[in-house]
Amino acid sequence: MASKSKRNRTKFKWTKELIFLLCGIVVLIVAAILINIPTKASVQLDKYNNAISAYNTTNSTQYSTLPSNHVFKEVSIKSLKKKKKSDNYTFVFYCSLTDATSLEYLSKINSAATNLEIKTVYLWFADYVENSDADTKKTVKYHDKVNEYNNIVNDNINSLVSDGSIYSKQDNFDLETYPTLLVFKSDSLVYNSQTYSLSDDADQYNWDMYVTTALGYSHDEELKK
Repeated sequence: MASKSKRNRTKFKWTKELIFLLCGIVVLIVAAILINIPTKASVQLDKYNNAISAYNTTNSTQYSTLPSNHVFKEVSIKSLKKKKKSDNYTFVFYCSLTDATSLEYLSKINSAATNLEIKTVYLWFADYVENSDADTKKTVKYHDKVNEYNNIVNDNINSLVSDGSIYSKQDNFDLETYPTLLVFKSDSLVYNSQTYSLSDDADQYNWDMYVTTALGYSHDEELKK
């Protein structure tokens, strides 16, 4: 009768070295995944620059794209309501990535702000207006929302205007008019480019002037001279 041979079985053992090796592999895999996940800032930068590049291609323009260390941060109306209360100047570019002037001046505003050592210019996009079709714009709900946004921006408008002040009276902000440069201080709207773009002598003004004047408030002591 043939004898049955027993198979030699090696019992698996967890060693410290093996555990460390596996942990190291897991860490490398996780790190690789995290490295390849784009950050919110990089996604937004791509969105801005893709819009600029696409417009350049379609219209044979040469608008400059933004560097990675740009000054822009996106803001919602809810967040803007809080930020405008700061005792420091709050700079806002109300714009659209489908608007030629907005795309042209993104880089120019960034360069000017950088030169003036302004750390942040908030981008507030005109999405609510742009995403509303003609029928929606006829509704009470739409007009109520526009009035709500306008009231937030225009709250305390001209409250800082006084004799000898560096501020001048500004017209009420209109949500349906963009692009627009806005400057706030102490919850008051102290600069609104719409005041000049819609004036009777609008041809005397241009966007280069709007940028210089709006961002110049960062050096308000010099403006007082």
